[in-house]
Amino acid sequence: MLILSAVFVVTILMGVPVAFCLGLAGVSYILINEHVPFNILPTLVFGGIDSFPLMAIPFFIMAGDLMSRGGMLPRLVDLADSIVGHLKGGLAYVNILASMFFAGVTGVAVADTAAIGSMLVPSMIRQGYTRTFSAVITAASSIMGPIIPPSVAMLIYAYVYGGGISVARLFLLGAVPGCIIGFGMMGLVYALSFRYEFPVSSSGFSGRIMMRRLVAAIPGLMVPVIILGGIIGGVFTPTEAGAVAVSYALLVGTVVTRKLGIRDICRCFLNSCRTSAIVFMLLATAKVVSWILITHQIPQKVAQFLFQFTSSAQVFLVLSILFLLLLGFVLEAVATMIMLVPVFGPVAHSYGIEPHHFGLLVVMTVQIALITPPVALGLFIVCPIANCTIEEASQGIWPFLFLVFAVILLVAFWPGVTTWFPRIFGY
Repeated sequence: MLILSAVFVVTILMGVPVAFCLGLAGVSYILINEHVPFNILPTLVFGGIDSFPLMAIPFFIMAGDLMSRGGMLPRLVDLADSIVGHLKGGLAYVNILASMFFAGVTGVAVADTAAIGSMLVPSMIRQGYTRTFSAVITAASSIMGPIIPPSVAMLIYAYVYGGGISVARLFLLGAVPGCIIGFGMMGLVYALSFRYEFPVSSSGFSGRIMMRRLVAAIPGLMVPVIILGGIIGGVFTPTEAGAVAVSYALLVGTVVTRKLGIRDICRCFLNSCRTSAIVFMLLATAKVVSWILITHQIPQKVAQFLFQFTSSAQVFLVLSILFLLLLGFVLEAVATMIMLVPVFGPVAHSYGIEPHHFGLLVVMTVQIALITPPVALGLFIVCPIANCTIEEASQGIWPFLFLVFAVILLVAFWPGVTTWFPRIFGY
């Protein structure tokens, strides 16, 4: 185990991609351990990605890309603008509300950051917002992408946990905390507006315009309804829901909005393949490391160690959240989940923590890595759009970071904040 840990840490420090760090660590252990045959490696690697539920990942990624290219995202942004755009700091509210709408479409934070950022950041700068704040609010609001259903991160958690997880229940658990984060960020913008004198839009509120834009945005707003309704109603599985979402996006983009051409569809296929390949490479190499850890009973040993330290489930949750936060400074969200859920999941179960509740906390916590340097994928995506530095954006991100952390602690200590919503649907 010392060799495995050493190879992983050294390769991470060298800047090697995480998937290859995991693969090299696993291969090094197998080569040195004479009791483990090398021909087990292909079985483990392909076993890590040979799963029908994992097919939902490329489907949801492609569905989000198709909807963005098909013109549904601008309609959602227009709807958000008609609802809150007339307020002081209106475009900041629009940014957050658009992220909430788009989160119900894609379930991928980086897609949210790139799409919303390219549309709203230039407008915010022209209206008088600072470049730094425009970047910060866009990156921070994208955290809701994997929390508000549907969520690719929750699909990954359900698979990595190893069975017994209801994707529908996990999706429903994320709805309330995702909305709390969104409305909390709006409250934070309202408080900051007194200090920074955010601009006010010249156009006032119009119920007629809002209703017209609501009708135009219905095709986009129907996406989460179709996905969640189909899964909850037992019409199709999460994987089939992803395929339905792609079919629906193709239909709307080619027939309703007529903005999807053959070239756009081909680019969507290519982009979804690239993004999915990264996730599947992580899953494949992580399977090797997970097998080694389970073979050495690492989850059981970690549980025994923690039980000696504390018997409190709440203390374990706090320690887990802090550890995930610290790891988020050097690893991105998906890699963190794939590495730690096989270890922390059984330990959480031994403490009597409900696995869906634990999964929600894991998904929420690892998303903070999007806005915590040096990784901070969200900031790296939006800062070039806003033409500001990572250092400048990092200084302004802290209020939003503390807000998300506060919501995580709220969910950790008061599960009833989220569990009431799935119970309405029988989960």
